[in-house]
Amino acid sequence: MSAPPAPSSRLAGLDLLKLCLALLVVTIHANPFKGVSVEATWLLGNGLARVAVPGFFVVAGFLFRPELPGRSGRMVWRYLKLHLIWLTLYTPLWWKLLLVDNPLWAYAKLWIYGWWHLWFLTGLAMAIAAASLVWRWRNGPLLALALALFALGYGLQSGHLLQLIPKGIWPAEVRNGLLVGLPFFLFGHLLRRSGLSARMGFGPALGLGLAGLVLAVGESWGLRLLAHPDHPLAPETLIAAVLACPALVAAAASAPALPGWLARLPLGTAATGIYFLHVAFVIVLSRTFTLPRAEVYLISVLGALAVTALLIRTRLDKRLF
Repeated sequence: MSAPPAPSSRLAGLDLLKLCLALLVVTIHANPFKGVSVEATWLLGNGLARVAVPGFFVVAGFLFRPELPGRSGRMVWRYLKLHLIWLTLYTPLWWKLLLVDNPLWAYAKLWIYGWWHLWFLTGLAMAIAAASLVWRWRNGPLLALALALFALGYGLQSGHLLQLIPKGIWPAEVRNGLLVGLPFFLFGHLLRRSGLSARMGFGPALGLGLAGLVLAVGESWGLRLLAHPDHPLAPETLIAAVLACPALVAAAASAPALPGWLARLPLGTAATGIYFLHVAFVIVLSRTFTLPRAEVYLISVLGALAVTALLIRTRLDKRLF
């Protein structure tokens, strides 16, 4: 049997970026520096890694094709269905939440506020649904909407940081499809629609993206210094991500062709598998063993990749991813 054809250079670059973002998401839940250095733990998990989920939204927005009839509705349904599937698969790890509240309300909150990483699925469904209503707007008003929603989310976060707003349902009031998902989704959509990604070129886009990552680390540390020393607030959204995420997506979309052997690897599927599966390993390992977080991180990544390979072999990845 001949080898499968390599995907286009643009899609291969985006898949490689998604793999890097997925590895960063794991550091939020299993920071390898935890127990080694408080500063390094913060700068990685609450600085560099906090561009990961916004980055996924930018990628999704970049690939958004609302002009195709019915596509947006199908995508919304797809992500809601995936949320139901994965929430059901994770039931053994969250079912006790039903015992501390009204069971129906407790389950509803898993859809409204999200559970661990699965909030991304409902957030993405919300972002697609909202974007399908406004995508015909001109670029200027659409950008203004994205910036306004981002600013609102960042303002709420800052209010919590400075203890001007009660904690309430933090972080769900910011970490959702409206205040994180939709702004970054629109940034990605505008990046492609305006032609900016094509005009930037690989080198300048990569330079801006890396600069944005450095700024994300610095911004996160500054937020930590502003917060109450006994209760530092892990940020859910960063101003630096507004620069870093679109620039990195532009770089990935215009990157030189990957070597054939690398381009043929299922990088996008591996990224999705790591994202969905790593939490199971993190929770089980944390509840069962006392391991250094670096080991938890490594086992979670390798375990997620092993299960993903099995799903690919059995073709279940088409149903679960």
